[in-house]
Amino acid sequence: MTVTCPGCDAPVPGSPEAWTLRCPACGQRLRSRRLEEGGPFPVYEVEVLGQPETARRLKWDEPPSPRRLRAWLTWSTVATLGLVVVLYVLARWWR
Repeated sequence: MTVTCPGCDAPVPGSPEAWTLRCPACGQRLRSRRLEEGGPFPVYEVEVLGQPETARRLKWDEPPSPRRLRAWLTWSTVATLGLVVVLYVLARWWR
């Protein structure tokens, strides 16, 4: 499924859950924000980055992907373990 660019109405391949979206027609970066979590299908607000007047509501007809959460959990785990290692090395060095 594609997202419609709020700036030029061109189809943008990808999901509103993607980290970044860029319109292939006008080259603008798009920002999406989840508005409603209640139903089985999320509702997003998609806008051209830096132009809030272009905001549009979009009801995504696909179930939400756990991929984004999985990626966030992976990176936060790596960062936490890295910090623990750094603190351990500093504690051993400080003695």
